[in-house]
Amino acid sequence: MPDECAENRVTTPLAGFYYIDASKGNKSEKLELDSIEVYGINQPGDSILFNGKNRISQLYIPFRIDNDTTKYVIRYLYKDLAALNLRDTLTFIYTRQPRLVSETCGVSYLFDIQKVANTNMLIDSVVYTKVVSSKPIENFKIYFR
Repeated sequence: MPDECAENRVTTPLAGFYYIDASKGNKSEKLELDSIEVYGINQPGDSILFNGKNRISQLYIPFRIDNDTTKYVIRYLYKDLAALNLRDTLTFIYTRQPRLVSETCGVSYLFDIQKVANTNMLIDSVVYTKVVSSKPIENFKIYFR
C-alpha cells in the first residue's frame, strides 16, 4: 500500500476524556480513565473497543459507514459503581461523504456531524468538530463530572 493510502484513507474519530472541575471555575483537565468498558450498540459483533485494563486519555471510536448513526456505551467498572451497573450512552448522528482518494487507494469517508447525544450518569457534555476527516486530531471531547 502506498504511503498516500495510509495517510489519507483512515477516517476514525478520536475522542479525548476530560474532567470538569467545578472548584476551579469549571475548568477542564485531561483525564486518564481505567475501570471502564466501551462497546458498540448494534455494531457488527457489538465488539468491545476498550476493556478497562489500562489507563487511557483518548480512544478511537470507529463510525459505521452503512448507517448515519453510531452508538457506544461507556460502562463504569469502578469498585463502588460496578454494583450499580452505571452506563452512559453516546449517540453520534452524521452524514457520510465518500471521497475518492486515488485509483490505487480507493475511497475514504468524511463524516459531517449533525448531532451528538449522551446520557448524563457521569458524562457532563460532549464538544465536537463539525467534520471528521483523516486529520489526526481529537474530534470529540467528552467531559465528565
